[in-house]
Parts: sequence; structure tokens; C-alpha cells
Amino acid sequence: MCLTTFLFSEIMKAAVRCSTGKGCKMVNRIAKKINKQSFLNKVRIIYTLLVMLPVLVLEIFVLYSSTNFIKEQQLLEAKETIERNHLNIENQIKMCEKSVLYVTCNSVLREFLSLDDSEYKKRIQMTSNVNNLIYNAWLSNSYFSKMEVYSDKRISNNDAVFKKASDLEDNSWYEASWNSADTLWWNENGKYFITRRIAMSLPNRVYGVLRAEVKEKVFSDSISMFSEMPVDIQVKNGSAVLLEYNNEGEVNENSAGYEEERNLNDTGWKIIYRIDASYFSSAFHPRIIGSVVIVVLLLLLGFIGVNKSARSLLHYLYQIIDQVKKVKDGNFEIQIAESSQDEIGELARNINKMLRKIQTLIDEVYKSKLDKKSLELDLLQSKINPHFLYNNLSAINWIAIEKGEDRIYEITTELATFYRTALNKGINVDHLNVEVENIKAYVKLQLMAHDEGFDVEYKIEPSLLDEMVPIFILQPLVENAIEHGIDCMREKRGKISIEIYAENNELYMTVRDNGLELYEKIGQGKMSHEEFGYGVSNVDKRIRILCGEGYGVEIFAGPGGTTSIIKLRRDFITLERKV
Repeated sequence: MCLTTFLFSEIMKAAVRCSTGKGCKMVNRIAKKINKQSFLNKVRIIYTLLVMLPVLVLEIFVLYSSTNFIKEQQLLEAKETIERNHLNIENQIKMCEKSVLYVTCNSVLREFLSLDDSEYKKRIQMTSNVNNLIYNAWLSNSYFSKMEVYSDKRISNNDAVFKKASDLEDNSWYEASWNSADTLWWNENGKYFITRRIAMSLPNRVYGVLRAEVKEKVFSDSISMFSEMPVDIQVKNGSAVLLEYNNEGEVNENSAGYEEERNLNDTGWKIIYRIDASYFSSAFHPRIIGSVVIVVLLLLLGFIGVNKSARSLLHYLYQIIDQVKKVKDGNFEIQIAESSQDEIGELARNINKMLRKIQTLIDEVYKSKLDKKSLELDLLQSKINPHFLYNNLSAINWIAIEKGEDRIYEITTELATFYRTALNKGINVDHLNVEVENIKAYVKLQLMAHDEGFDVEYKIEPSLLDEMVPIFILQPLVENAIEHGIDCMREKRGKISIEIYAENNELYMTVRDNGLELYEKIGQGKMSHEEFGYGVSNVDKRIRILCGEGYGVEIFAGPGGTTSIIKLRRDFITLERKV
């Protein structure tokens, strides 16, 4: 604890010394905020600033460097794999071209093709050798599906090998090969072919064209080396895709982390390699995440250890704080343990001495003053005690009875009922029957004041009378209905309807009057909450606090009069009493 205190004090001193410069104003503000923290929080902050942050910064640097290095290695590995694959494909292509070249340059085949119909016997004698030549070349190369010889005449009964060029539907490749001294590659109906003319240089004479069908494996054999790499490989002839291989779904130009395009010998084709960007980004997870987890765990364990050590050192101090909090609540009779002999123990002893002195002062001086204040408060409460009002109203009742003043008796009785339910001994929430009793007393007083000049109708479901509702919420609405509805009518008799019903989890209280003052003012529609009077607004706010948004008071005007609706949430209403 001494070490951390020393470190923190030095940091604070440095911040204060630095505060004179403009560049250190922020440091000074941070130091002031830290200084306001608890001692335990200060220890945590020091550990965070001196240990966690430097280690995390170093770890981030190492992660960045390691990630870049791994990505570079992966890129180099990808390039080397592409190079090996491309060399393999080119070697396989060259092997096919050599096999074709071997057959087309064979003198026996040339001589055989040069024979005309008059040399029938010699052709028969040579047929076996020529067939062996072609079959051996075919079978010796595993990339050939078949091998055929095309010429302008039928020179053999072996239709599997020797074919007449005139039978071709599309002879574009035949003509191109006939006119070219090079080996040519073709793609037709998803198949791959290699062609070369059979000719002699001296004299310059062409006898036919050799066409060999090449298997797809000439390209795909070496692709297996990409099995652990998300790659998309395309063999293209111009814009046409001849062959496509991918092992992780399609890799387009946008998702490719690396792309390389190469030509395939003299085929006129090209091969495109696209390696998905995920291959390079994924290098971070399996190789480095372990070290990150270890470092973070060590930092957390260190933080927990420092926090636990600080808590154990401050345990005694926390006990003192807990006891002092009781003093704040007025308990001066506590006794703090004085087991420690260090500075904290000295603090406990001095606090105990102070508490004893405070207790003495309370007993000798302040207690008498508190008693006096208590008596003054009781006197004040008696002046505003509802019983004082009830007793006086009762006295007026008895006088009215003695004098035969039935109307005075009726008024004072209803007034007593109204104030008894309104004041309600300080209760904020009560049963619905109390609210109904209150509003009926209020309406009765209004009827007497208006010489029974309007009608009242009550529609209240008896089963709801035990529901809990905020008290004194109907009176402001009924008052509005009388003042702004009934009192403003001249031509017809006023009527007020009070209805209370429930729908599912909601309780509704509706007050309707047939007055048209609000309708003439705003037309048909809903009155805005900003236009509510003080009393109605107070009711609306109380309900919203109790039940939440979506509940409260809504007032509607129409040609038939004004309707005020109170919406309550039944299961949110609890009985709460003022203290």
C-alpha cells in the first residue's frame, strides 16, 4: 500500500508541475479527476496506467508485426504454389504436344497417308503398323481420351482412328490446322483437343490432320496442391471460361486477396489464379490468438490480484467507513474496533472519542431543543389535522339539525364526506369505492349549488370497487365538465355521465357532458395535453408516473359534447402511503 501511495503521489506531483505548460492542461484535468476517486480506484488506475496499458500497447505492436510477417509468408507461399502448379500444367501440355509431334512426324504414317487407291495391297500391309503407332501414342499418354486422323480421303477401314474430313460438320479447326505448321489447341462442346497437320517439308505436302482429345485432368491433376487454400482457378480462351475450379465458393475480383494471370505455352489460352482474402486474414486467428488470450488472462489475473490485495489492506478502513455511515443516519452509539496499531487504528480511536463527545452534547443540549421543535410540529399538525375539520363540520351539522336547517345539514354532510375521502389520512392510492364515494359527494355538493340544474348518471361495474386506484383523479375531470360544459349551456338541460369499466389489464374512467364549449373552440378531435388545466394535467402526470407511457388522461370534443377518459394499468397500481 505504501508503494502504490508513493507512486500515485509522484504521478500527481508530476501532473501539478506540468500544469503550468499549455501542453499539460489535459494531464492536469485528468489528474484532478483521478484525485477525486476512492483509494481503491486509484490503485486500479495506477495498475492500469503503469502495467496494463504498456503491456497492451506492446502486445498490439507485436500482433501487428507478426500478422504482417505471416501475411508476407502466406503470400510468398501462395506465389510458390501457383508457380509449381503452372509448371506442372505446362509440362503436361508439352507432354501432349510431344506425343502429337511424334505421331505426325512419323515417316510410316506419312507414307501410309500418301498412298493412293492403286496401292491397295501396300496400304493393307502398312495398316497394322500405323494402327500400332497411333494406339501406342494414345495409350502411352494418360491425358489422351482418343486420337484420330482426318484426311480428304478414306484410307482405312478403321473408322475409330481414320476419318474423312468431308464428314465434319464444323471443319474450322481442320482448315486452321491444315494451313498451320504449329500445334494448335481447341475447345469444343466442353471438350479439349490438340491438333497438328501431318506433312512433309520437302516437298511441301500435307496429308491430313491429327486430332487428339485431351482429358480435363491435364489441368486438374496439379490443382490438388491448393486443397488447403481458398482458391478459384479459371482456364480461359479469350473471355470464354473453359475450366473453373474452386474449393471455397466463387472468388471474384472484389473478394480476391491475390490474383495472378499466366499464359499456357503457345495454346493461346490463359490461366487465372484468385486466392480469397480470407486466406491471408485468417492467419491471425490460429497462430496469434493464443498469445493474445494468454496475455489478457495474465493481465486480468494481475488486476484481480492487485484488487484483492488492496481490498485486504483496506478491509479495516471499510469497516470504519461502514460505521461512520451509521453516524450519518443519526446513530451515535456505535463503537469502532481499535485492534490495529497503525494509522488506521489511530483514526478509529479518534473517531470513537469524537462520537462520545457528540453523544454528550446531544444529551445535554440538543435533545431539549429537539423536544421543543417536536412540540411545535405537533401543534402545527393539529392545526391542519383533518379531524379538526371533521369536528367543526359535525358541530355545524348539530346546529343545523337543532335549527331544522335540512339543507345546511345536507351540505355539511356531503362536504365532510368529500374532505374525508379527499384527505384520506395521507393515502395516495386506495380502493375504487373510496374514489366513487368522494366523487358522488362532490357531485351532490355541485347539484345543491346548481339547484339540481343538471342530471347525473353513474355506470360503475360493482366488481371493480376493490380495485386500487390513485385517489382524487375523477374530481378535476367532473369539475371541468361542470365549469366548461354544464355552466355554459343555455338552451337545454345539462347531463353528466360517469362510467367505470375494465378491458383486459386496463381500467377506464369516463366522464361525459353534453356541453359544446370545447367543441366550438377546437372542433371535433382530441385536445392536446398542453391545453390541459392544472388539475387535469396533475392527474395525467400522476397516472403516467404510476402506470407508464400509454396511460393517463385523454379529452375528446364532438357535436354531442365532451368526453374525458382516464386509462389505468391495473397490475401496476400498488398501495403507497405518505410517510
